[in-house]
Formats: sequence, structure tokens, C-alpha cells
Amino acid sequence: MLKDIVIQALKAVQNDCLSLSKQHYPTVHNRGISNHHLTSLVERRLQKTAQIFGSSIVIEPIDTSKNSHAHNTVYRRITLQYGSVWLFPYSIKTANKVFKSHLFTTLATWRSEFSYAIQPNDCVVLVCDHWLNRINTSQQLIDWWHNRLPDDLSDYTQRGIHLAPSQAPKLDHMMQELQLQPCYKTHTHPLKRQEDGSFVKRYVHLYAIFECK
Repeated sequence: MLKDIVIQALKAVQNDCLSLSKQHYPTVHNRGISNHHLTSLVERRLQKTAQIFGSSIVIEPIDTSKNSHAHNTVYRRITLQYGSVWLFPYSIKTANKVFKSHLFTTLATWRSEFSYAIQPNDCVVLVCDHWLNRINTSQQLIDWWHNRLPDDLSDYTQRGIHLAPSQAPKLDHMMQELQLQPCYKTHTHPLKRQEDGSFVKRYVHLYAIFECK
């Protein structure tokens, strides 16, 4: 049930992001969506979806030694009657090994410091955005996330966007070391061109749910 609620909420977030992108096109075009906005979008949708399922919800900031100011953190523990959702948003400016190392370190610290609270079947949720560019690690990001390139690869190529297989260990491999099992992953392009309504393929949102073992 917990996964069903989270998946439904993330699908609603995708629609919210499309509306947000329309309203704040210049800001999104320059910088993407901030981590605080990503957190707020997921929080709001989880609250509404939990209500539909008749579940209470408690939202708490996640305070770790790597992120010691609880009031400033963008990470959340969102507790429903079915379990906890551990939310980690990332606005990926540079999709390089520094970002991947930071993500792993953050989750490893969370695993260690919240081991007393983490229950089997709890969900870790990653919500990210990124502007695809010509740097190799950016071109490899979608493959790194999904373990495969998108089915509509030719559509990216026609738009001048080169995607390539990841040379680094994939996201699933990294999460397996933390005893996290993938159960849902997707990516979307929420930004539309104002002149013709076509999707801006260079701007991507990435969503994933991992189940705690």
C-alpha cells in the first residue's frame, strides 16, 4: 500500500511540475527547480494522496551529521500508517562523480544514523532534475538512472541531444550496497516550449522509489 500511495503521489507531482514550469519558465530555464521546491511538491502531493487513502501523515526533517541544521534541511521522513517515506531531492547541476559520491554519502549516513527507525518496506524516494548538456556524465545520466537508454533515443538525437551508456557503476548498484531495492523509476520532461508546446528534452526530471530491506 505504501508504494501505491507514493507512486500515485509522484505521478501527480509530474503534473504539478508541468504547471510550475509554465508559470516560472525563465527561472526553471536558468536554474531548474530548487531542492526546497522539489521537497514541497512531493510533501504536498503525499499529504493529499494519503488523505485519499484515509491515512494520517507526519512530516519531519531528517537531521544528519552531514546536514546538521534541521530547519534548513530539504530531506524528509514522511510517516504514514503503512510505513515511512524517506525523501531525498537533488537538483543536479553537474551529473559527475562528485554528485554521485555526495548522494551515496548522504544515504549511507542516513542508513547509519536512522537505523533504529528504518523498517523493512519503508521507501526511499529520490526526486531530481537536470539540464542535459554535452558533458559525458550528463549524457550518461539517464542510462545511469535506468540501467538502459530510453526507447525514444532517436528523438533525442534528432533534437541534437546525445545520450550514451554510463561508464560508472549504475544507481541500482550503488543502492544495493545500502540494502535498497529498486521498485519504481521513471523520467519525464515537464518543460514545454512556449512557441509550439513541444517538450524541452534537455530538461529532465528523474523519479525513483527504493524499498528498504
